[in-house]
Amino acid sequence: MESTNKTIYIWGIKFDLFNLNEFVDKINERIKNNITPIHITGVNPETVVHASQDEFMKQAILESDFVNIDNTTILKTLRMLGYQAPSRVATPDLFEALLELSFRKQYKVFILGAKEFVLNNAIENIRQDYPTLEISGHHGYYQREKEDLIIDEISSFSPDMLFIALPSPEKEKFILKYKNNINVKLFLGVGGAVDCRAGLVKRASEKLRNNGLEGIHRALQNPIYYGKKYLEFYPKYLKIVFKTKKAK
Repeated sequence: MESTNKTIYIWGIKFDLFNLNEFVDKINERIKNNITPIHITGVNPETVVHASQDEFMKQAILESDFVNIDNTTILKTLRMLGYQAPSRVATPDLFEALLELSFRKQYKVFILGAKEFVLNNAIENIRQDYPTLEISGHHGYYQREKEDLIIDEISSFSPDMLFIALPSPEKEKFILKYKNNINVKLFLGVGGAVDCRAGLVKRASEKLRNNGLEGIHRALQNPIYYGKKYLEFYPKYLKIVFKTKKAK
């Protein structure tokens, strides 16, 4: 577990206050020096709420080697509380940066999760951008009693990077269960980033993302799914924040 003066602890979890380039450099250095496995978790308001209610989720974050600020709301909250957070590192951006790194360094990539047609479209689009990237995958709609077969498939491919597009807390449970037992150097839960790569979801413009409006843009594309999530988790997140601010 990486310990630096840029790692902060708040709400019972932690964050690493690196920008995107710093994350990529540190990850690449660890792969080169065979300091693996590398466990990365992106945290947004939903994750904060889950961690406040579920010890397993909290454990998954605390045991991560790197924790990226996956949301502008989190970034602004940390700054409001006095932390020198340099920037948000959204998981789709980190995912893309690691794909580019894998292409340059000839690292092998495996993606687990999403519906089969979504995953296939995502992999096809990735191959168009990175023609020589060695990439494979398996959709996330498999019977859990057949998970051993999936693990064998991943291990036989021996990817340097395993991107997991399963929902929370399923992807966190998967990483904690297998990160020390399969032949993988890096684990990252990428959530909806695969949907973006498949062209199923269009990301907001950089201007909207920088102003914290990506969530609204996403909700407009799928109001039932995202609207329900925001109504469920954001009020709970704000309660946690106000409690922290009051304590300070």
